[in-house]
Parts: sequence; structure tokens; C-alpha cells
Amino acid sequence: MTAEETRALIDCLTHEDCTIRLWGAVYWCLGLTHDERTGAWAMGVYECEGDTPVFKRQLFSYSAPRKEACMRHFLEDRYWEGRCFYEVAAEMAWVDL
Repeated sequence: MTAEETRALIDCLTHEDCTIRLWGAVYWCLGLTHDERTGAWAMGVYECEGDTPVFKRQLFSYSAPRKEACMRHFLEDRYWEGRCFYEVAAEMAWVDL
């Protein structure tokens, strides 16, 4: 992805889900969600079975009282084979399932 596409993906994740391809696999990135009952915010990344929306494994999950904390962990945690989002973003492609 270009820097502009990376910014667009991050913006997208503040209100909806996005799907990306990286290293031949498809990942479903669950955008920020808010649990009205608990007040918690959450995000997640799941590897898909092939090019389907069926989850194969959970790669990342985080919840916190503040949405900024979720987004920071999505961007900075090293769950992409030891690398953070920014370190692999150029290798990603935004895809539709």
C-alpha cells in the first residue's frame, strides 16, 4: 500500500472492517467497536481461510476503555511475525471479499 492508502485504511478502521492481503494470506481487520454495556472499545485481526470471510486464526485482539488505546495497539504491537503494522503496511494490499 502507498502512504495514502495506509492512511485511508487506518481511517476506515475507525468506523468499519477492512480486508487486506499480506504475504499471500487474507486478513479481516475488525474496526473499532464499542460495547455500550461495558463501555469498552475493541479491535481484532483474523487470518481468513483462503479468500473467504471464514476465520482461520486470531492474530490480534485488544480491548480498552479508550478507542485511542485500541488503535495505538493495532498500529504498534508486533503481531505481524514480529513486526508492527507500519513495518508491513507497504507490503499489504487492500482487498474486497
